[in-house]
Amino acid sequence: MKKTIKPVRFFMSLLMLGCALGFTACSDDDENNPQVPEAVTAEDVYGDYTGKMTANAIATQEEGGEASEGTEVKAVVADDTICISSFPIRDIVLSVVGDETLADQIVEAVGDVEYKIGYEPAVSAAQDSISLALAPESLKLSVALPSESEEEATPIAIEVKVETDANGSYAVENGKLTFRFAATEVLLGEGEGQTPLPNFAATTFDFDMDQSRVAHN
Repeated sequence: MKKTIKPVRFFMSLLMLGCALGFTACSDDDENNPQVPEAVTAEDVYGDYTGKMTANAIATQEEGGEASEGTEVKAVVADDTICISSFPIRDIVLSVVGDETLADQIVEAVGDVEYKIGYEPAVSAAQDSISLALAPESLKLSVALPSESEEEATPIAIEVKVETDANGSYAVENGKLTFRFAATEVLLGEGEGQTPLPNFAATTFDFDMDQSRVAHN
């Protein structure tokens, strides 16, 4: 006897096959798209960041002066530390030497400066943000200043006192990290021979950065 395929059973089989393929495709897409974690932990702030840092003298801000355009910066957040690579030191160096051209030469000679800030994280009760209690330490530099009496440059130690009066904040939904700190004083030399830099304008450094997100498992 010649067998026949019933149309209803045939189309039902095709429909089930299509659904199976569809579920597989959706699963693959989910693995490739970043997802907001269901259970937020302090580790969600870990990762690579890019964004801008704006530096402004506190006195200028109080007088209602215009904010700077900002400088592109990168940072890595891990464990208990925020590591800022290529920290912009030009404004600090300029305050020491008082000459635009010389400041540019020194910054180029010093090269990239890495600055690390300790922090203590705390997840909000709503689990929509993470607060970062910052614990900044002094930024220390060794800058070679040209000498009029000698051919070789004269190195000088610079210590920048850093303080903060506010916690950083990480938004879980969009991966945005914001924090700020201030350079309050510049000391020249080392040990007992340290002297404050006169007329240094205390400066705030504001960071607005976005996390390079990866898919959560």
